[in-house]
Amino acid sequence: MGLEFLYELQHQENNHKKLLSRISEISDDAQINKFKKEYAKLKEEYVKLCEKKKEIEKQIAQKKSHYKSLELSKTNYEKLIYTPEINSVKKLETLEKQIDDVQKNLELETLGLENLEKSLKEMELDILSIKKKIVFIKKKYETMKANKEEELDFLMNEKNNIEGLIEDIKLNVNEDIYKEYIKMKEKLINPISEIENRKCSGCGVEVPAMDYESVKIGNPLKCQNCGRILIYKKNK
Repeated sequence: MGLEFLYELQHQENNHKKLLSRISEISDDAQINKFKKEYAKLKEEYVKLCEKKKEIEKQIAQKKSHYKSLELSKTNYEKLIYTPEINSVKKLETLEKQIDDVQKNLELETLGLENLEKSLKEMELDILSIKKKIVFIKKKYETMKANKEEELDFLMNEKNNIEGLIEDIKLNVNEDIYKEYIKMKEKLINPISEIENRKCSGCGVEVPAMDYESVKIGNPLKCQNCGRILIYKKNK
């Protein structure tokens, strides 16, 4: 009957099924997808922070420019004090008030500039922190991806080898027996069952003594409980 070949066929088909399952898992790896999403999220956050940084730098430049203008105005007002144009108390008081207003604006600009520079430093620290995370995630992702690709190549090679082995085994199996095997597979998982410790490995029920001895000498019998074809492997 070629039960030895049929049993080996069943074994290799199970291996093939496991390989296909593992290949599917690697092809749709949740952990890799998680890293990809995390990387994309960090990149998006990084871009936003860089845009905010540019805006703060722009505000700092504007404030510095405004500060210089105020300083120039104050200097010019202070110079006016000693010119012939300021020839009355009222003019002097007006000029002094202008100088005082400019000084207050300078102080406000200084405070605003300090706050912006503080925000800029905090922003730069945040950007640096995210850059470190991006580098870490990217390295982790690329390492994991490379490992998965290496494993996938190995599994695909194993898959091709097993598929070739299965086709070779089929050549040694009787066509009628193979058809019966396929039909049994529709109802039973692993329709060829090895006897282990005098029990059917498919259902665990003990094989009667006469059936056991008959199977040992190579006679084709089915388990009286589950209907699987019994096989006895001498060299196990």
